[in-house]
Amino acid sequence: MCDVDEQRALGLLITGLILGQSQIPHYLRQLTDHPAPDYSPCWHPDGRFIAFVSEREGGRQIWLVDVTTKRPRRLTRTGNNWAPSFSPDGRWIAFISDRAGQPHVWAMRVDTEAEPRQLTKYHEDSPAWSPDGSTIAFVSRRTGEPSLWVMNADGSMQRMLVRMPGKEIRHPVWTPDSKRIIFWSNIAGEPSLWEYRLDERSLVQLTEVSGNIEKASCSASGWLAFSATWTGQWEIWALPLIGDKPTQLTELKRQAREPALSRDGRYLAFVSDISGNLDIWLMETPTAMWLKTERK
Repeated sequence: MCDVDEQRALGLLITGLILGQSQIPHYLRQLTDHPAPDYSPCWHPDGRFIAFVSEREGGRQIWLVDVTTKRPRRLTRTGNNWAPSFSPDGRWIAFISDRAGQPHVWAMRVDTEAEPRQLTKYHEDSPAWSPDGSTIAFVSRRTGEPSLWVMNADGSMQRMLVRMPGKEIRHPVWTPDSKRIIFWSNIAGEPSLWEYRLDERSLVQLTEVSGNIEKASCSASGWLAFSATWTGQWEIWALPLIGDKPTQLTELKRQAREPALSRDGRYLAFVSDISGNLDIWLMETPTAMWLKTERK
């Protein structure tokens, strides 16, 4: 459960977000600014860069933006590329590309011009590198419907974890201990977040509120951020992994989607049309979301 300090911090942020709807709030920082859509932000582990997907030069390509200078750099150039995920050491990035025909999982070095390596050979999506660096989770359609798979970081030992006939599975994300995978699914009918516990081989439902919900992001400080339409508009919510109920983080009255928490949980990147185009935005998260880390 949240303590008094955590609840106060969350309340202060929400109060600030409710005010000043007629203009862009001062606590938001725009990282990208382009007429073409920018989306799918993903933090580099050191917090200095954010990878994202952009259609600014035709097709879908992965870019890297410096958080301080806002200067973007294009990483991919062949085919369509999306769903970036950094390795814990920041040297590699896993992503989906259709450069070989179908969408497969690929991995490339961020700091060199070396050619990417193809890791899968079937119809895949949403790679997610585990915090310990050993494993990549992903969604595969090789059995005919979306199912949750994992493989070693080099592409070997590919194995299925969860398959639900007639149901969707999307957007896996790891917990900080690399022992659980959180993903989107409609297993219970309504879209919700689920947790697969690798040690127990069991499933636990994390959210039960009616309404649409999208992919989550997890910080090392033990918080989930995700977007949902529970208020009638896409807003960002937070949920501590130790329990408690979800807390609404934004009330922008515009789209606030695809949240990405920095590793320490101090900053939140997300996609919004506040400026009229879909761009990447940045804000500092409530004190509550990094208290757990600072107390260690």
